[in-house]
Amino acid sequence: MIGAGFTHLAEVGSTNDWLLARTSELPDGHWVIADRQTAGRGRRGRAWGDGAGNLMASVLVRAEGPMQQLSFVAALALHTALAASGGQGGDPPVPRFLLKWPNDLLLDGLKVSGILLERSGEALVIGLGVNIASSPDTTERPAISLAAAGLPAPAPLDLLARLMPAFAEYRGLWQTQGFDPIRTRWLARAAGVGDRITARLGTETLEGVFEGLEPDGALALRLDDGQLRPVHAGEVFAL
Repeated sequence: MIGAGFTHLAEVGSTNDWLLARTSELPDGHWVIADRQTAGRGRRGRAWGDGAGNLMASVLVRAEGPMQQLSFVAALALHTALAASGGQGGDPPVPRFLLKWPNDLLLDGLKVSGILLERSGEALVIGLGVNIASSPDTTERPAISLAAAGLPAPAPLDLLARLMPAFAEYRGLWQTQGFDPIRTRWLARAAGVGDRITARLGTETLEGVFEGLEPDGALALRLDDGQLRPVHAGEVFAL
């Protein structure tokens, strides 16, 4: 249905770990999807539940350049794949799916998916999880699933069939034209630009206005004293 560029597993500890252990064997662009994941994780080592009927997939990337920018490529691909499930609601219509820096996708303001980048030598593995049928209830911030939001809940393989070509398209754009067109498209789908946020940076917490993205993908935070502070790593929350 999708082609030869993916492996479908009934069960695995982690799709990221599975690919990381095989970076020397598998080609660039190879995907893995699992029906069940027993040791999944999100950012900062947080557990990622393996809810049946959800998407648990990873892709192997070999590329030159600042590969951390591929988190924005993956986010755009997820947005494209999921927005087909019902991208707008309300009167007047407003987007239901929005992107949250650095690597989340929101549905009606709640987390519906996440992205995890991990490196092994020159290879990068990007893990993507989507709450299709269910969402965890132990997350720091509330999560939601497509089903709970009243949207069609595609089979994980059907969602992967939409995700793979979208990722290939945005990755090709990044490789040929650089980060700027990715940045522009990401900002057009971003949540909270112009709003006040809190940014947690390890032992430091900052408040300010989310002004957009720096040319390298850092979050541009306008502090209350007028200083523009680039945030390269951390977690952000709306105030």
